[in-house]
Amino acid sequence: MEVVPIFQLPSQAAFLIFIMFSVIGWCSEVLYVGIFHEHKFVNRGFLHGPLCPVYGFGGVVILLLPKDLYSTWVPLFFASMILCTIVEYFVSWLMEKMFHARWWDYSHYKLNINGRVCALNSVLFGFLGLGIIRFVYPQIIRLLNWMGSFAIAASAHIIAALLTVDVIVTVKRLVDFNTTMEKLKNFGESLSDHYGHEEWFRGTSVYEMASSVKEHAQVEWEKFSQSVLERIEQLMEKRHRNVESFINRFPTMKSIHYQKEMDELKSRMKARGVKSQVKK
Repeated sequence: MEVVPIFQLPSQAAFLIFIMFSVIGWCSEVLYVGIFHEHKFVNRGFLHGPLCPVYGFGGVVILLLPKDLYSTWVPLFFASMILCTIVEYFVSWLMEKMFHARWWDYSHYKLNINGRVCALNSVLFGFLGLGIIRFVYPQIIRLLNWMGSFAIAASAHIIAALLTVDVIVTVKRLVDFNTTMEKLKNFGESLSDHYGHEEWFRGTSVYEMASSVKEHAQVEWEKFSQSVLERIEQLMEKRHRNVESFINRFPTMKSIHYQKEMDELKSRMKARGVKSQVKK
């Protein structure tokens, strides 16, 4: 079957292809990272739904290649490898600028560029591009031809609406994520300002500082504000499930402004026996 360049397709069909590639990428991430490495299911997507949009963008970019490359092997491999690596680097940079966090970090891999991309992933992208063009994409075109224009339009509108809701909810959670980290940082600074001159005060993280205040309050409770002690009690007992969810999905995630607080949360997750590959 002749492979049709994506720019020759109707926009709604092209959108569905983007979604299908995103789902394929999500499945690959869940199988490769979640099942084979962590031996459990982890939603590896940035969104709530089974989508990894970076794979969708990568797949669409590959389909923008000249049609003559579609029937090749080696040129298509290297073109896919280079283009998808550029997409991954750009997405990493863009998300860092938007949300003040680096969601994946390949600094521990050999031949990486600023921790955003690495040679291993680039090679995998090359093979993925071959598989997409030579095997997957023709089957997707057959499926779209079988669906017909009405089903394609209806599906595209429904999925677009669901995706919009998912994006809105995810952005709200990201705002809450940054708010939570900011509160932890500010509370730690507040404790340091009030008790940093005391000999018994210790710790570099908000939880260590809070623990030292709580311990000393058992000896000289009259010297401490009840509201401060209540905030410390809430801090020690509260689970920040939203933050922990993102850490579970992206165990190498690094915060630009709140890394110390994030490392402390990772340590507490490990201490509680949370099953995740959280890394500092």
